[in-house]
Amino acid sequence: MFSHFRQLNAIEFKGINDPLTLADYNRIMMRAWGLGGLQAKTKAPTEAEIKAETEAETDEETDEETDDTDEIKYYRRPSQRTLTIVCISRPNKILDQLQDELGFKKTNESGIYHCQDQQIPRWIIFPSELALVPKNYPLLPLARSEKLEQFLSLCLREGLVDYLQLIKDIGLLTDPDIIWRKILEVQQMKPQIREDTWPYIDQFFREMPEAMRKIPTFQDALSLSELRTQQRILIRQLRRKFAPVPDSVIEKIKATDNIDLLDNWLDKIISADSLANTGLRS
Repeated sequence: MFSHFRQLNAIEFKGINDPLTLADYNRIMMRAWGLGGLQAKTKAPTEAEIKAETEAETDEETDEETDDTDEIKYYRRPSQRTLTIVCISRPNKILDQLQDELGFKKTNESGIYHCQDQQIPRWIIFPSELALVPKNYPLLPLARSEKLEQFLSLCLREGLVDYLQLIKDIGLLTDPDIIWRKILEVQQMKPQIREDTWPYIDQFFREMPEAMRKIPTFQDALSLSELRTQQRILIRQLRRKFAPVPDSVIEKIKATDNIDLLDNWLDKIISADSLANTGLRS
């Protein structure tokens, strides 16, 4: 993902409520150019190095070439720096309207845009367009909508608990509806989910703030999940006791969105000695 890094690398992040504007981009570029004045060291300077640095600064105006040969180096060359901007929201103006002026073009990898000129090489990464491949996993929790849903399903199937934790921590801020809906669907996905993933799902519900449970979107999703669960239980009991069950009866159950009626049918199935006595056949 960051194989393009060089000697000095700047990473900027633009969140869901902080889209990348042209003014932001100009400020980011100003900071990236300013990095050329930073001194890079791998260890604390010795007295000799401090003396050499002082002498180098004194002689700088007369001997600029010493910058790249002294033991104390300044990464002033733009080619030795990179700038990467990760954007939760796609910066359409930067990437489309100002493409000719700013130079960002699509790369061979979806979601990654690159500007290569004689200045600082720079990239814009839009996680919602990234491919579902392992090298992109660290940034996919930042995706939204369909891409986040696809990645969440993949993590649930493959038992990628570390990324599930990231999705919970980050995704609830970027696209909470997707997280809630998909987590509430897991009972339907049970045959596809690894056993070691279930503790994470349990943890999700234990740690979810009570305030979130009161949000209408979550309440709607929870009610739908309860309805689907009750329908599956009813169909399973019918098939165990009165198999084969006509398709018309199955469709009648699936078309019913009244929990009380489903409960009433279940009570009748338990005590009935034939399908005709359940009230499900008209």
